[in-house]
Amino acid sequence: MVYLVKHIITAALPYAYSIPHLGNFVGSILPADVYFKYLNLKGEDAIFICGSDQHGTPIELKAIQAKKSPEELSEEMHRTINELFAGFECSFTHYGKTHSEKNKEEVYEIFNALKEGGYIKEVERTQAYCNFDKRFLIDRLIEGTCPYCGYKSAKGDQCDNCGKVLDAKDLISPMCMMCGRSDISFLAVKALAIALDKLEKEIKSFIMENSKNNWPKTVTNKSLSFISSGLQPRDITRNMSWGFKVPEKGFEDSVFYVWFDALIGYIGITREWDEKRWKDYWISNETKLIQFMGKDNLEFHAVMWPGMLIGSGLGFALPTTLKASEYLTFKSMKFSKSKGTGIDLRDALRILDADYWRFALMYLYPETADTDFSFEMLQEIVNSIMNDKIGNLVQRVFKLCYMHKETISEGMMLEQYRPKIDEIIEQYKDRFEKLELREALRSLIGLAELGNQIVSESKPWELAGSDNESFSRIMNTLKEIVYDIGILIYPFSPNASRKILESFSIDKEPNMGMLLENIRINLKKDPEPIFRKIKDKDIQQELQDKG
Repeated sequence: MVYLVKHIITAALPYAYSIPHLGNFVGSILPADVYFKYLNLKGEDAIFICGSDQHGTPIELKAIQAKKSPEELSEEMHRTINELFAGFECSFTHYGKTHSEKNKEEVYEIFNALKEGGYIKEVERTQAYCNFDKRFLIDRLIEGTCPYCGYKSAKGDQCDNCGKVLDAKDLISPMCMMCGRSDISFLAVKALAIALDKLEKEIKSFIMENSKNNWPKTVTNKSLSFISSGLQPRDITRNMSWGFKVPEKGFEDSVFYVWFDALIGYIGITREWDEKRWKDYWISNETKLIQFMGKDNLEFHAVMWPGMLIGSGLGFALPTTLKASEYLTFKSMKFSKSKGTGIDLRDALRILDADYWRFALMYLYPETADTDFSFEMLQEIVNSIMNDKIGNLVQRVFKLCYMHKETISEGMMLEQYRPKIDEIIEQYKDRFEKLELREALRSLIGLAELGNQIVSESKPWELAGSDNESFSRIMNTLKEIVYDIGILIYPFSPNASRKILESFSIDKEPNMGMLLENIRINLKKDPEPIFRKIKDKDIQQELQDKG
């Protein structure tokens, strides 16, 4: 099969210093995986690339605390994170890491190309120095009050509250996170920077042209606001030991800044996946690069990343679509690994299976505004929607088919419902094509609601044995709806999809072509429930555990 378009799906790389929380997961990795699974349903040529971001200050700091080397700590956490994502049914083509030889080669290649193009310049900067610890501090090792929004726990490179990219010296009352003291000096140091000012015209053109490709309006507006006051050179090196060494004389004590090699990691990880095929995707005019991230990562992906790719002149595919989510909050506070706010992935799987989290989180997916998560809300989604609307429909249809399998004649349907079924399926597809993933899930729920409406209006159990033709038409229509749900629920709850389709003697991953196939149910035993409810006592326990 020859594909005209290739798709690269990426999710923002999680830091390999602690277990990601649900905010990280729903902000980038889960929607990317849901969309990738949809492309697989369609039979598209697509790869899903992600990996652990192993460099940077958080890892160095955590390694010091754990009395381990940064490489040892990040490798351990990389394996743990990868296992947890597998537990959440994530279908990465490759989940790699940034501290790899392939990524190092790409970092040096792009750096050298930028240098040859005249886009790397030496600058003098001030870098924080802790007079107590006697060491330079990377920006993420400094905490203070954001000068823009007043958030008291802003880091030296970015405010996690308002998303503004910062300079550490602009923080109000900066403090060293290693010793907790404010005895900080800002000393002059040499650094290398990418001359974004020279690329401003090209970056703006990139935003204007590609924002037509399903960019949310907020993403376009924020992207343009980043360059509204003019771009300045952005540092790509820092004085520290953990990371890729800078191959320049006079910078022997410097490494590349984590944001620089993490962005290039999308390419390096693809090379790690397949050295022979990676260029087929990254150096192609037929590639669609669709990138998922939280809004705090938008400036890096909308400005610096395309600037790096354009300036390199190496022909890499530019992002086609940037899908930046708002925040999922917990008790009105942003999920935070460093502050222990919210629920991490390990705890989440202890509470519920992956199918429940995937469905509930996508139902709450903060596409356009911050969304507050609560256990009560989780219970409502699981009990009222997953169990009552979808699970009960599937269970009732299967049970009736099992009880009256000798009565149902194949083929006959209630044709008046066919246009509505087709309309919902087309709406589901259209919403996915527009990257309206939360709304696509609501289309799926709408299909279940249609099935429940048919059950309520027709009361098929009253017709079995007395009007077998009508009973057969009703049940065949309901079987069709349940079958379609089994296919379309796959991106959201893959295990539920498998359970449903097993009853139709299907043991392979679904595809859209199956919607057109003739179906025959194959129930050899009384079917088990697809979902279960969350009990009040379980929720009360979680509320007590989380304070």
